[in-house]
Amino acid sequence: MSDNFVPLASFLRPVAQKPVVEPPPPAEGPTADPCDDYNETLRAARRFRAGLSDALETAVEQMLPKIAKEVLARELQLADADVAAILSAALDRFAGDTVLCVRAHPRDWAALAGFELERVADASLQPGDVRLDLRSGTIDLTLAARLDAALAACSA
Repeated sequence: MSDNFVPLASFLRPVAQKPVVEPPPPAEGPTADPCDDYNETLRAARRFRAGLSDALETAVEQMLPKIAKEVLARELQLADADVAAILSAALDRFAGDTVLCVRAHPRDWAALAGFELERVADASLQPGDVRLDLRSGTIDLTLAARLDAALAACSA
């Protein structure tokens, strides 16, 4: 026989398989898996963003009324409130009610002369404020009440 002869039986024997190597168990601690660090960083970023959003919402709720009052005060220094337009809008809104009288600051008395209503000069009101006395109650059209209504509509 030649040196290159390989018996057929050697090919028919089962070949030993390589042993399966199990991956090592994860190490203890925060660096067990790089994805765990990434996920924890994402969770921390999301918590930070949520906290920042809550803080901003609270700050806006507190600051918006102050800013609005300052802006209105500056605007009223430039031009008086249009009490005739305020009263006209209120009369349209409450057209079904009987108007007893209109109360306004004495400085606004002349602006209300075009209305055929009983007018009362009320020095306890600020310039630009109007109160409408109806048979069913009083409508507060003061600047503070109108501002509060506008801010409430913004936050709703």
